[in-house]
Amino acid sequence: MMHLKGKAATAAEFNLAEGVLWDDRAGLVRWVDVWEGRVLSGALHNGRITDILEVSLGQTAGAVALAEDGGLVVAAARGLATVSPTGDVSRGPDLLGQRTDVRFNDGTVDPHGAFVVGTLSLTDRTDEEQLLRIWPDGRIETLREGIGLSNGVAFSPDGSTIYHVDTLAGTVSRHSYGPTPLDPDESWTTVLDSLPAYPDGLTVDAEGALWVAQWGGASVERHAPTGELLAVVKVNAAQASCPGFVGSNLNILAITTAQEGLDTFTDEAGAIFLADVGVSGLSPHLWAGSTTNPYWRKEDT
Repeated sequence: MMHLKGKAATAAEFNLAEGVLWDDRAGLVRWVDVWEGRVLSGALHNGRITDILEVSLGQTAGAVALAEDGGLVVAAARGLATVSPTGDVSRGPDLLGQRTDVRFNDGTVDPHGAFVVGTLSLTDRTDEEQLLRIWPDGRIETLREGIGLSNGVAFSPDGSTIYHVDTLAGTVSRHSYGPTPLDPDESWTTVLDSLPAYPDGLTVDAEGALWVAQWGGASVERHAPTGELLAVVKVNAAQASCPGFVGSNLNILAITTAQEGLDTFTDEAGAIFLADVGVSGLSPHLWAGSTTNPYWRKEDT
């Protein structure tokens, strides 16, 4: 098993950095600062993320993903939002209905161009959280229910398997996946359930291994799809929140961290860390919708 260490690539300044990924079209690292509602972008240069720019969403930003037209799609507080290639922000309708004390959390685009995102309770644990698939035309499917806190979502290299984190249950689970609704007769299978801290963000590398951020564990763990622990990347921040592969060759692991909930700290909480882990990631899937004329604008015409 490999033991590696990440090095801070930004100042320790983010409250809850999440959703880090590489935008090869712009040559930028993208991520969000969740509670601040910021969609952030920075250049990668000599082990640092520099020239950081932001777009303010005006509400929480749970995750960011890339769209086919060059823009971005964001998991906003209770729906989707888009950022067009020219920087225009469009906020979609409320998708969470009568559940008022809940928001969207982590999410990503699936191999078929839909956005997959889960919910988080803003009050007490309910075990009623959901994982949803939102198609570019506004259709919504429920992929999973009965979740404690929906977090990281990722797919196997061939797209036939979805992996999903339930942070409060302390599990990473899998299910077969395709463009059609999930088979209700197939149960979600637990892959990991004996982790050293709360599992948070998740990504899959080109070899099919899972990288799981350890919230409270100051690390990211690499596991085989069978669950075997393969590597640990330590960071100087207790609350590791999300891993993602960045760089032109997708061969650098970026790890976001958080200051959220910490009254005092002596580490580099809130920085983004980089590590050379000897393996490459997968290119992000692209949302098939328009960011200049998303489905909710079409519904208004």
